[in-house]
Amino acid sequence: MPEELRAKILSEFAKYTGQIKPAAFFKWTHRYIPEIDRFHNLITGIFKPAWSGYALCILIKQGSIYEDKDEFVFLDDGRWLMTYSPRKGGLEIPDNVALANCMQDKVPVGVIAQITPKTHKKSGSTYQILGLGIVTDYNPIQDVFEIQSIDWDTLENVTSIMKDEEERYQVQLYAQLANEFRPFVKEELVTYSVSAPKREASFRKVLLQEYQYTCAICNLKFKLDNLVEAQAVHIVPKKENGTDDPRNGIAMCRTHHWAFDNGIFSLTNNREIILSEKIYQAELSNFPLVEMNHRPILLPQNELIRPHSEALTWHRNYHGFC
Repeated sequence: MPEELRAKILSEFAKYTGQIKPAAFFKWTHRYIPEIDRFHNLITGIFKPAWSGYALCILIKQGSIYEDKDEFVFLDDGRWLMTYSPRKGGLEIPDNVALANCMQDKVPVGVIAQITPKTHKKSGSTYQILGLGIVTDYNPIQDVFEIQSIDWDTLENVTSIMKDEEERYQVQLYAQLANEFRPFVKEELVTYSVSAPKREASFRKVLLQEYQYTCAICNLKFKLDNLVEAQAVHIVPKKENGTDDPRNGIAMCRTHHWAFDNGIFSLTNNREIILSEKIYQAELSNFPLVEMNHRPILLPQNELIRPHSEALTWHRNYHGFC
């Protein structure tokens, strides 16, 4: 039962990867997600629930005495690696034992970083969800744990409690957002537990939710229950082995989806619309796109899920934009 509860909590946690939340979201999570008591108490860096022998989440605090040891780098496979300092007192104290247990049994933990302090006039203390990690090693000389972002097989195992395939793949997509962006996927190197149609449906659901069912180009929106006009667009298309990473996606209405796929317009790395010269050679009537050159697009609130510059660069080059 504790294993299932833990997997459920971490699966919910992963859905918020990249988002910035107030302290209450972590300390009194049940106010936001009724089935979960809390993600972290925010008192110490390592949070271990009473019902578990493993750490559930770790926190990087601003101004902490350990702050200079908490560092991030990207690995060759795109996942992140961080060093994390345990509490003073050695590996014998309960919090550090709980994190060491995660290392020994390859049990994932949630990672949180403080963004603003309690004294911040506008927002008070806020925290960003960095994602799920695996504790891989402890360096006794530097007195730090080494933590890597969760690998695909472990992520599959954590989310296996979800019977709904679409929901499972949605969590997996969110969990990958903190990793280095890779615009292409080598399908032969990935083993999926979710069918291709369900993966496509999950990608669509994530993108439309993040863009609030609104076309990023013209702000057109129509949503009536499950009837939605907007579509989820791969920037690097699936036929070119484009990834389902949400950063390779944008929500667009049907007209602008068609125009984007056909290179009638593209986007700069600053996410501004740029029109192809061929638009001025077409017969036009009631085609507002022609007046949108250099206009910024609508962006999701979660910065990690916004269109990635590598995908946008590929699209411009593919369609012959300078």
